[in-house]
Amino acid sequence: MPAMVAKYLLCVCGFWAFLPASQFISVNAFSGPVTYSRANGFITFAPVPPPRPQQRVSRTRLKETADIKGDDVGKEDKNLRVVVVGGGWAGYSFCESISTNNIDVDNVDVILLDASKQAKGGLAGGYRSSNDRPVEAGIHGFWREYRNTFDIMSDIEGVNVDDVLGDFSPSVLWSKNGKVAVAPVLVEDEQGGNVGDRDKIPTLNDLSEKSIRRFIAAQLPPPLDLPILAELDNSKSKSGDSKLNLSDLLSGLGLLGAWADFGQESPESWENYDTQPASRLFEKAGISNALYDELVSPLLHVLPMCPAYDCSAAAALSCFHVFALQSRGAFDVRWCRGSISEKIFEPWQHQLENRGVVVQGGSRVSSIEKTNNGYTIQLASMNGDENGVIECDAVVLAVGATAAGKLASSSPAISSLPAANNFDKLRGVTCVAVRLFIKPNRTMTANLNGGSHNKTQLPPDMAEAMSDSPISVCGAGIGDIEELKETGFCIYDLQRMHDEFSVEYYNNNVEESDQVAVLEIDFYRADSFVDMDDDQITDLSLRAASAAFGSKQIDSDDIIDAIVLRARNAVSHFAPNSALYSPDVKLEDGMYICGDWVDRKNHASWSTEKSVVTARQAAAALSRDFGLKDSRCQVIPAAKDTPQLTAMRQSTRLLRNILPPKTLPPSPWVYAKQLLSGERDP
Repeated sequence: MPAMVAKYLLCVCGFWAFLPASQFISVNAFSGPVTYSRANGFITFAPVPPPRPQQRVSRTRLKETADIKGDDVGKEDKNLRVVVVGGGWAGYSFCESISTNNIDVDNVDVILLDASKQAKGGLAGGYRSSNDRPVEAGIHGFWREYRNTFDIMSDIEGVNVDDVLGDFSPSVLWSKNGKVAVAPVLVEDEQGGNVGDRDKIPTLNDLSEKSIRRFIAAQLPPPLDLPILAELDNSKSKSGDSKLNLSDLLSGLGLLGAWADFGQESPESWENYDTQPASRLFEKAGISNALYDELVSPLLHVLPMCPAYDCSAAAALSCFHVFALQSRGAFDVRWCRGSISEKIFEPWQHQLENRGVVVQGGSRVSSIEKTNNGYTIQLASMNGDENGVIECDAVVLAVGATAAGKLASSSPAISSLPAANNFDKLRGVTCVAVRLFIKPNRTMTANLNGGSHNKTQLPPDMAEAMSDSPISVCGAGIGDIEELKETGFCIYDLQRMHDEFSVEYYNNNVEESDQVAVLEIDFYRADSFVDMDDDQITDLSLRAASAAFGSKQIDSDDIIDAIVLRARNAVSHFAPNSALYSPDVKLEDGMYICGDWVDRKNHASWSTEKSVVTARQAAAALSRDFGLKDSRCQVIPAAKDTPQLTAMRQSTRLLRNILPPKTLPPSPWVYAKQLLSGERDP
């Protein structure tokens, strides 16, 4: 019973601690510079991979479209021409919303420009290396509440969501003291994926522990169901002490007041909380040092990807609400069964082009100028030379925050707008993705949990450490490795996630001599080592995985191939005041913007889902301004608050009116301590 109580309390106070970080490595996040190469001296590639052949549909009313990069494209017809800058989730979703009906009905021309050669999913969408191995700048998850994302995917011809994505899978959290917990799948498949189905009470078919726990958890509202289902690690820390005692777990209850006080779609709440660092939030909540070190700090380094002092309190609260609390099963996540570029964006690109959208890769925008008739977009080649001009009526910026800031600095048409005044203050997080192709172990490990496949050829001790899930979420400071002091990372066993690496596929299609085990390690806030060479980063990756799992380090001689991708300052950094600097989707009549960093105070969503939502919102704004009546840009609302959370919000509003805090609301014990000591809330 004490163990069950501990588990119950742990998730009440720390339920957000089991989330894989990769939702922040959304496809459109990597709009900054990315380079790649192979380690170990096997093969070295140029900074930009060779493009794969593109099928581009040229339309007669788009003069010289096929040579956009080299020739001016004037606006000589009466069609509405819209240029979308950025080929990630936001850019493609905007094109999908506008092109569904408008191109043939309302004479709309849509041109999508992306700096990458592939122009499929942005640079993080991935590509194939010269020896036909898939490369991606980070692995990407799809959470159950990605309502708009799943909706738009269902409209892509050739994409069956259940074929492209694996089943919902658990993940495992690791801290510097070892394994912390297994995050389970909260809604079983037999309960269904629809919102109504999730509230049905599962049948108690047997008296097994799992069945009983699920039956009890189903009686409770989120997040109170999480502690019943979470599988906590009860082993001691490296020092021999218990990782968390009961008082540590109880201290986490202090976060509930702030969670209820913070309105996810309330501009006032964002203004109150976004100015404060998350470190202040946890201080006011009165959580213990042990709870912070064991749960809170590690997750900050892999979710918003920064330490508490450099993370907005609003971002921390919004993050754990969106990914864990907004509905039963919101915690559950699926993973693509292969490269997102190939599984999703390639058929999506074909669909857009068949409608008449011009998708142009290798087109970096150097500046945007406003004219009497609209806008002029200046293109530049990869070496920076001016390389063409496009005239248009409207511009949609579907790029990351730092990319938007750089573009604004060279474009008075953007920098002169009030909404863009603070673009230069927005920062990015540096990420490094390492994909290791490893000599398969002679001992194949089978009957593993999670993922799309249950076998791996990783070394047996590492396979055993990852037996609960192919996804491991690791906090900062692991192994006392200096370079990882403020760096979190995720480890993925791709043999259990991607079909083309699976043992089953190998047995039927790949010669034994060509088989490899595949390990992906994605690092977040990697500034301390991003400039190391590939061999050094590969060695750091092997040391990090070994330290996290307590397993033997894989010998460098067993690395057949290693690909290192660097994304400097490319991922959205949700620092204090960042939401206040983020614009709404409309900058002015004719200029719009979308992405995971845009319009933070509106729809309660994050990462890929936020990119899709803001793209649809931007499409709706453009459609209103230009009288387009056939756009498909309806935004599916985020999940409503549970009745329990609604009641808590009413209570906190009453308390705020009676005794308003000067900054963030303290927990009862912190407030009592302040009263007894005569301290006043700063």
